[in-house]
Amino acid sequence: MKKIIALFTVIALSTGIGFAQKQQKKEKKQEVVEFTLNEVICPNCKRKIDNNIAFEKGVTGITYGEDGNTVQVKYRTDRTDPEKLQSAFEKVKLEVVEAKPVEQPAKEK
Repeated sequence: MKKIIALFTVIALSTGIGFAQKQQKKEKKQEVVEFTLNEVICPNCKRKIDNNIAFEKGVTGITYGEDGNTVQVKYRTDRTDPEKLQSAFEKVKLEVVEAKPVEQPAKEK
């Protein structure tokens, strides 16, 4: 009987140690891509972008450029990519002339 209790104690302690180890969280990497459109973004186009592109999987933010025909889209790389975002622009009848990645400053830890 003592051997069985000792055996169960050893098993319980060894499995407890395995579950106590901290799980590593997967880092959610975000990037920004700038889309240049072939036309100036009017209020109707902004509404289209805000109502459709903003709800694509992985999109976390949208900003409009000062020049009037650029849109910067911040997205999670594990959810989407620039090609999928460009096709989303084409779905709402906005033609993309150029898509280029934007360099982000490194975050300090």
